[in-house]
Amino acid sequence: MKINEREFFFVALLTILGMAVRLPAALSASFPLNDGGLFYQMIVDLQNNNFILPAVTTYNFAEIPFAYPPFAFYLYGLLNASGIPLLKLMQFLPAIVTTFTIPAFYFFAKDILGDKQQALFSTMAFALLPRTFDWLIMGGGVTRSLGFLFAILAIHQAFLLFTNPTSRSLILTTLFSGLVVGTHPEAAVHTMIAAVFIFIWKDRTLKGIFRAGAVAVGTLILSAPWWLTILIQHGTAPLQAAQIAAQENSVDFILRIFTLIKFDLTDEPFMQILAVIGLIGIFILLAQRKPALPIWFVLIALIEPRGGTLYMMLPLAMFIGVTFNQAILPILKPQGDNSHAWAWNAFISFFLLYGMINASVTASNITRQLTLTRSDLDAFAWVKANTPPESQFILITQGLPLNDSTSEWFPVMAERPNLATIFGYEWVNDGLFAARVEQYQGLQACMMQDTACLNQWARTYNQKFTYIYLRKDTSAQTLLYTSLINSTEFESIFNSEKVGVFLRK
Repeated sequence: MKINEREFFFVALLTILGMAVRLPAALSASFPLNDGGLFYQMIVDLQNNNFILPAVTTYNFAEIPFAYPPFAFYLYGLLNASGIPLLKLMQFLPAIVTTFTIPAFYFFAKDILGDKQQALFSTMAFALLPRTFDWLIMGGGVTRSLGFLFAILAIHQAFLLFTNPTSRSLILTTLFSGLVVGTHPEAAVHTMIAAVFIFIWKDRTLKGIFRAGAVAVGTLILSAPWWLTILIQHGTAPLQAAQIAAQENSVDFILRIFTLIKFDLTDEPFMQILAVIGLIGIFILLAQRKPALPIWFVLIALIEPRGGTLYMMLPLAMFIGVTFNQAILPILKPQGDNSHAWAWNAFISFFLLYGMINASVTASNITRQLTLTRSDLDAFAWVKANTPPESQFILITQGLPLNDSTSEWFPVMAERPNLATIFGYEWVNDGLFAARVEQYQGLQACMMQDTACLNQWARTYNQKFTYIYLRKDTSAQTLLYTSLINSTEFESIFNSEKVGVFLRK
């Protein structure tokens, strides 16, 4: 992996640029961004069990199987044991880890594209694409950021293994693949999809099959401490449950095709400029009879769409690099004609400015719209200090089933069970994951109804709650809040600007 001084300078500059849009969101918050409550509790459970994998996690007092790949939990737990507060680690380290995906992507793109200039343009796009980091800098990025980093490294080494095989590429492919499997389930799926595709694209030999088999066996051996423990403690039930939950949380095939046609993939808050430039790159490659990267791009969306958008950014960033190098640069700065240099410089300046603003607004929205506020944390502390440990809470937050920071962090910070949360239950093989999602959505729908909705919900799902935690709509007092205040069945016991807690008499 040779790199000259000029190349090193540009990669370092793009890495700093990427950190400049990833880290400020964490710096501006006082708590881990958005989610991560389940992972926080699992790290604590691991520490309390002397870093031996426990059979269950105590999250939400629910005896959920401790089946999630644990590498990130060990890393964060050990760093916390060295004296760094765990919440601070979860606040800042995901943004730092995802910054390292930028140089990793450059070396990957350089080998895939075979062109340093295209790789640099691709890396510039990768550093600024919101979808390459928005879900990774959150508290749940504890696993997502590491999984994405290891996946890029593993796919890169798999490409080298199937194009110019060496002992080094075989060992590194196995090592990084083992880390992927031990860190994040979806990252493991996408790494496998990419590796199989690269083999079909570049190798297709009997020796290649043996090399792939060696990697598979080595990956299983490296990840055995996790999956073997799960099989001994629980059998295959948690793994089957996770697969079923992923399928139930996915979209059907027709919608996957529609999503591709819509091409709204990059999470850009303004115009979809990066997406459009990437779309042009797809057709440039198809016109040149180089369909491999576009095929990989489509396969990701069609085979595993749940977390596929993130991994689609790998080929998409390269499509953008191709468009820059083969379509925009030759027009704005024709070879040997420096009279047009101003147009090219102006375009690059606009692109960087747009990309920085685009990415910064995306990160800022995570802090403002999704992350717990001081009001939430004060309410959690009040609940912990002023309600009995056996209290049964329902939380109405207007969140989404798998994107509700209040619901996820409540069992951890308030130390009271949340009857309607679904976090962690994807590992419980009781066939009720879809019913839990429906139960959660039914409860959130009560926000714009009166207290009769709550009683009907309790009867429908056979839930006996004693307290209501209501995260108020900041734009207006909701119908439910007004109904609770005026009800003789419920008593207001805590009230702040954004949170109300009610006792069911």
